[in-house]
Amino acid sequence: MWRANLEQDAFVTVVAEDASGIIGFAATQETPEPDAVRPEELTMLYVLARAHGGGAGQALLNAVLGQRPASLWVAADNPRAHSFYRRNGFAADGTTSSFGPIETTVRLVR
Repeated sequence: MWRANLEQDAFVTVVAEDASGIIGFAATQETPEPDAVRPEELTMLYVLARAHGGGAGQALLNAVLGQRPASLWVAADNPRAHSFYRRNGFAADGTTSSFGPIETTVRLVR
């Protein structure tokens, strides 16, 4: 899946590295629905736990999205992520869903 997505430019993807190698990644894509709440979606942002608090997440978000309006989905029970996105201007719009093994996800927008 990753190889196909990268080869087809399905996402704009950036990675964060330290001396040990890749410690995180982030990706965005245009929101495909014509009536989408925002034109762009942050589809992935992940940083290894050992790198939490070191600025990699912020650097990834800045590199892949900057301050542009966007939407994203986050697990309802992930307070660390909610706090991070709130600091970056995102707020829940009241829409919930589920994704794979995550029972409840919340849509955030800015």
